[in-house]
Amino acid sequence: MENNIPYELSDYVLAKYFRSAGQRQGWLNENDIIASVSGGGDSIALLWMCRKFFAGKIMALHVNHGIRGSEADEDENFTANFAENLGCEFISVKIDVPNQQEKGESLESAARRLRHQIIITTAKKLNVRNILLGHNRDDLAETVLFNILRGTGIRGSVGITEFTEIDGIKFFRPLLGLRRDFLRDILRVRGLTWREDSTNNDDKYTRNFIRLKLLPLIEANINTSAIEHLASFGEDMRRVREYEDVQSRQLLSECRDDKYILDRKFLRTLTEDDIILIIREIGREFELKTLSRRRSQELARLIRQPENFVFQWCRNFDITSMRGKIYLRINDETI
Repeated sequence: MENNIPYELSDYVLAKYFRSAGQRQGWLNENDIIASVSGGGDSIALLWMCRKFFAGKIMALHVNHGIRGSEADEDENFTANFAENLGCEFISVKIDVPNQQEKGESLESAARRLRHQIIITTAKKLNVRNILLGHNRDDLAETVLFNILRGTGIRGSVGITEFTEIDGIKFFRPLLGLRRDFLRDILRVRGLTWREDSTNNDDKYTRNFIRLKLLPLIEANINTSAIEHLASFGEDMRRVREYEDVQSRQLLSECRDDKYILDRKFLRTLTEDDIILIIREIGREFELKTLSRRRSQELARLIRQPENFVFQWCRNFDITSMRGKIYLRINDETI
């Protein structure tokens, strides 16, 4: 043990884990990164490990959502002091989430959407393409369960992935293999503190209810390893999704006459499941609203039958069949 710190929490073990995640994900040897830091235990542990085990420049980005008044301002001040004490550049952006909330959008969803916009805008302004986020293994399990309960397929069953890319900005989650309590233990044994967001204890929010009530009930009465099983299930589904993504792109390429016209004769030789893979790939490629399972099956059946059809995907996008071809159209014109 180093300075009476348990071996599993030692710098040696943490460095091995963190650098392995960085090497696997592809950011370890970059010149600079942005760490998204709220001031909570997860992101404070992330920033501490970045400073300890990453050789390049580290910028700590904090987003003040303008929701919790003075409490949010205290989070910002705490995070600024912590980052500066570590020798990290600190950047703070304040937004007014309640006044930018869209119709029908929850406050939680609005905050997440606006935070992502701020991160992407800031990263581009600073010419930094690698963002580190503090999601942990409990977050992964909770998201998998949340998506399953509200109804999802393979993509939602993945929960949270180690890597995503949005508009040229790369988001990495190096802490997905570590539990929430473990991250706080890393800080606790070193005498480091963090902030607790009071809204995290409000179980009127679905995710909070799952974390505070549902999962503890499951662990107490069904399986004490429920969180680990859910997280492992999400990782298994990620591998399945990666395979399906490759397969769907290949199938779509094989049935295309050009980008906007598909060979219906070829499509009708495929199974319904393969056609649904193609349908989902079309949706992703053209950034369309995801079709429900029922509507995807309906469209697959229309494609496989001999009659011509018009299928309205959304208000300004339809799929039409004529003379043995499938046409992708927007506003009554080929895209």
